[in-house]
Amino acid sequence: MSGGALLAAATGLGLSLLVTACGAATQRATTVTQAQAGHLPGWTALADPPGISQLSPGLGGLRVLGQADARALVRDGDAIRTTTITFATAKDASEAQKRGAGDDYQGQLERAFRGETIGRGPGVGVKLRVPRPTGSGSDVVEVYLLARGRRLALVELVSARGFDPALRGRVLRLLSRRTAAG
Repeated sequence: MSGGALLAAATGLGLSLLVTACGAATQRATTVTQAQAGHLPGWTALADPPGISQLSPGLGGLRVLGQADARALVRDGDAIRTTTITFATAKDASEAQKRGAGDDYQGQLERAFRGETIGRGPGVGVKLRVPRPTGSGSDVVEVYLLARGRRLALVELVSARGFDPALRGRVLRLLSRRTAAG
């Protein structure tokens, strides 16, 4: 299996297990406080190694200073996963977001998830319908890139039903503010 295929399989399997296990793993998880969940009561934080940084657009030639993965938030089979990448300059962060707006990045996501694009989200966002690697059915995966200053937040929303538009908007606003403050 090629490195890219292995990464895609591991990403899909890890995500599926995260969403599937959110009810079973709640006993070991920490209930999210308002400060940890950005005012999203009822969500639970779970460790999410290795995170989602492998879903970032191509960063070649950009000066990356660091990356911070957040704990995944889960509730009722839905998941929110984020990673924040800090660049040397705001220009580098803006360039990474611009790369994410291109068709190449959309194709990269379709291959990684073995899914198909079903729409574009607000700003730099892609919505995909992806098959579950551990069972029948599919999920809606949304990937967003939020650039503020020298930081780029990579956000993944997963839901069998698709995210409620009001919840999506609230999550993206909260994470956008955290990216600016982070």
